[in-house]
Amino acid sequence: MSLENEIIEKELALMTFEVRHSKQQLRSLLSTKFREIGASGDYFCFDEVLDALPQQNSWSCHIQDIEFKKVTLEVVQLVYLAFVKHTDKDEGAYSRRSSIWRKENNNWKMWFNQGTKVAPFKLKP
Repeated sequence: MSLENEIIEKELALMTFEVRHSKQQLRSLLSTKFREIGASGDYFCFDEVLDALPQQNSWSCHIQDIEFKKVTLEVVQLVYLAFVKHTDKDEGAYSRRSSIWRKENNNWKMWFNQGTKVAPFKLKP
């Protein structure tokens, strides 16, 4: 499997309930130094994410237009569009997201993620 496909697969795994509800799987994908700036502007650290994600019940995410960039031998970046719904009843939020993955002890882990609100876009199948 190519590095690009591996990182995209890991990113997509973080969008699944199976992974989001498993602290063990989250630890395997997120660096302990992980930080996130959400589309809301809120800032989160590893421990906050580890506590919050397993409690989400109806969260869903659609990702499209993924761009992969190799920054160094041990750092890569993904940029993509995302449509996120936190409940079945909310209208959802559109964002452009960027994640930075870093190789730690031979494992690729997400080190940083940021979402920026954008105007609604057409969702692709």
